[in-house]
Amino acid sequence: FLMRAHGLEDLRNRIRNHVAWSQELCEKFRAETDFEIVTEPVLSLFSFRHVPEGEGDLNRHNLDLVNAINDDGRIYLTQTNVDGKIAIRFQVGQFDVTQEDVTRAFDVICEMARRS
Repeated sequence: FLMRAHGLEDLRNRIRNHVAWSQELCEKFRAETDFEIVTEPVLSLFSFRHVPEGEGDLNRHNLDLVNAINDDGRIYLTQTNVDGKIAIRFQVGQFDVTQEDVTRAFDVICEMARRS
């Protein structure tokens, strides 16, 4: 059904966009001094964490952050544990997601992370 409704080229373009947008977002986080990339992008999935200066328990901080983001309700993210580090997973994959949605997600994450 999906192939008939959208065609192979449309599906290819969507997947290519998802991968490109995820990689672009990863680079935006990499450029921020208070974020670190935990896992590099694989297709449209990568993980990151917030590392504010002076924060003692980064695992607790990032777990609290992902919970605050989800409680806020504008976007939904999940966490993972990579070599003992709690990280936040980001994947571009919802069928109708736009580049603006990805940009908005970056803004929400930064806003929530930098709240006092």
